[in-house]
This record gives sequence, structure tokens and C-alpha cells, in this order.
Amino acid sequence: MPKDKVKKSAKEIENNRLKYFLWPAILIPLFVGIIPYFTGIGLSFTNWKLAISNIKFVGLRNYIEMFTNPDFWNALKVTGIFSGVSLFIEIIIGFFVGWLLSGKLKGISFFRSIILIPLMVAPVLSALMWKLMLPQHGIINYLLSFLGIPAVSWLSNPNTALMTLVCIDAYINIPFVAIIILAGFQALPKEPYEAAAVDGASKLFIFKKITFPLVTPLILVALIFRLILSLKTFDIIYATTGGGPGALTTNLHLYAYLNTFKYGQAAKSTSVVLILFLIIFIVAFKLIKLWTEATEYQK
Repeated sequence: MPKDKVKKSAKEIENNRLKYFLWPAILIPLFVGIIPYFTGIGLSFTNWKLAISNIKFVGLRNYIEMFTNPDFWNALKVTGIFSGVSLFIEIIIGFFVGWLLSGKLKGISFFRSIILIPLMVAPVLSALMWKLMLPQHGIINYLLSFLGIPAVSWLSNPNTALMTLVCIDAYINIPFVAIIILAGFQALPKEPYEAAAVDGASKLFIFKKITFPLVTPLILVALIFRLILSLKTFDIIYATTGGGPGALTTNLHLYAYLNTFKYGQAAKSTSVVLILFLIIFIVAFKLIKLWTEATEYQK
């Protein structure tokens, strides 16, 4: 066979291969994400309920009722507190753990392995494990009694329930942040540090002017992923408190779920989910813009 025909057939095979890989990448997000999203927008303007089949257009009624409902504003406040505090803890501790794991200490490979254990367990199972340890007569209170701390029912006490959920979420997701930061530390170039050492720069100066700016894009990547996931947290809260006590731990995602499957208000739940999506999109867009500026700074 002539060489030009061989090259042509090889090129056709490559083009066909790209098509076969490209179409699933286009069609799957289209059917799984985009079409249901726009369908949800349409249904949010109706009276859709699980118990009825006659769906009618009601305009902005669902949104008006949502924004005048104190339960929605409580769920929005819980979402903001839960996400904000958990992200702060996870990024700070995750950065510190990632920095420690980047060292060349003896046995560091063992610690890099065990840090992954919380990520190997499904979040709902981790949440149930903590639920078993946190009752008033659980193992956590038993251990704290040696420090003179009185026993508390951590998940049912109105003063401690939300922050306890934050700590459970941090336990599960700090390793994720730490692994990303560790990858950033291991990819740092040697040249800036060698130049700083020649100039006699202090360790604090090197950290502020070299290390932190270089690792900032990785911090923002971890922040973006964790922000999106924390704003729509459902499994941890549902498995431990179910949104209680009262509605003190009911976030927007759980609020939408309860509206659908407990009260049958599917259209109202759809409007809540769309507002949650809008919040996630706006905040993620801002963080991606910061990430772009941070990466442009390094070029």
C-alpha cells in the first residue's frame, strides 16, 4: 500500500477516534446537566407537586413565597455559616498539614498514606461513625471527662450542633486540601530559593515572597472544589442531625429535599435549588477569576 494512503487511513482513524470520544463528552453533560437544569427552571414557575399531575403555570409565586419564608432565610444562614467556617478550618489546617507532609522527615511516606484514610470512607459512613461517638454517654465525652469538660449531647444541643457538623466535615475533607497543597509544595521550582539563599533572605521573607505566591493557585483550586461541595452538603447533615435540633442545621440542600419528599412541594424545592446553583456559580466565578490572576502573575 502506498505511503500516502497509509497516512490518510491513519489520519481518518485518528479523526474517527476523536469523534467517538468527543460525542459522549458533549451528549452526556447535555442530557444529565443542561436539559434537566432548564427543565427545572420551567418547573419552578409552576405549581408542581408530587401528589398532583395537573401542572399549572403560577409565575413568580414560588419565588415570592420562598423569599418571604423565614425557613428559607434560616437555611441560607445555616448554609453560609457551615460553608464559611468549614472552609476556613479546612484551608488553614490543610495548608499546614500539606506543608508538614512536604518535608523530608523519616517515615513521612507512612503519614502521607494514613492522611488519606478519611477520603477512603464514604462521607455518610464517617458521619454515622461520629454520630455513634458523640452522644452524651459516648466515647468523646468519656475522653473529654479526663480534661474536666462536662458531657454534652453534641449533635442535639442547639449550642453545639452546627459547629459539631463543621468539625465532622473538616475531619473528612482536610486530607483533600492537604494533598492538593502537598502537590503544590512538591512542584515548587528550586531556582527562586537558590537565588534567595545567595541574597541572604530570611525564611519569613522567602515564605511571604516566594512560597506563598507560588502555592496560592493550588490553594484557590482547593478552595473552589471545597466551596462547591460544602455549599451543597447533604449526606453529612442528613445522616447525623436530619436538620435538627429544630431547623438549626437545615441548610439549603436539605431544605429543598424536605420540601420535596416531606411536604411534596416539588416546584418550591426546584426554586430553592436554582437559587443555590446561582450562589455557587457567582462565588465560584469570583474564585476562578482570582485563580486566573494568580496564575497570570506567575507567568
